[in-house]
Amino acid sequence: MISWNFLGVLLWVIAILYLVFIVQNIRKRHLAMIIKKHQQFNWPNLLIDLLEVLVLLIGVGYLFGKTMLDNPDLEDTSEISSTITYQPLIINTGAGNSSYVTIDSKKKKIGTQTYTYYCAGNKTTVSSNFATVAYDKNPLDINAARIPYNEKELRKQDRKYQRAYVAVYTAKYKSVWQNGIGLHAGHTATRYYLIRIPDASFIKQK
Repeated sequence: MISWNFLGVLLWVIAILYLVFIVQNIRKRHLAMIIKKHQQFNWPNLLIDLLEVLVLLIGVGYLFGKTMLDNPDLEDTSEISSTITYQPLIINTGAGNSSYVTIDSKKKKIGTQTYTYYCAGNKTTVSSNFATVAYDKNPLDINAARIPYNEKELRKQDRKYQRAYVAVYTAKYKSVWQNGIGLHAGHTATRYYLIRIPDASFIKQK
């Protein structure tokens, strides 16, 4: 089965071929203007030049936006499919206080944080750009509100795992032509980690 991403590749090839065409076309028309009409400039030629370049810029701009700057609506089920998995956290009883999550903060002008937690013997470290630590009564904190978690389901997991679990949200681009334009069909759109702990005392600062 041919992926819809082939459509995106085809459109980029067409854009490159169109670039070659307009370069040759502009050169040909300008040479004809100079040789046959003995003119260095005329308005019709300039307008055609501008129109051809404008079409190229619009086309390339559209493809670049769809390919590099795509920001999909995670609730658009026609283009995005999503899954949420829940795993219980394992408490870390190493040096210092027992903790479910370790936060490593970089003290820089543009600060970054990473969260480290354990599940089923596996250590996972994620950036704070794609994760949050929730320890209030409400399992869905302000950072995770932009992700379409089901609050009712999170509360159910609160009871099941005593507020010690990670909810991993994964969104994937569906294999449809709209996603193929940006070469995203079948690829992961985003993955987000909601790390749920009973309270702030289970956080270890590194």
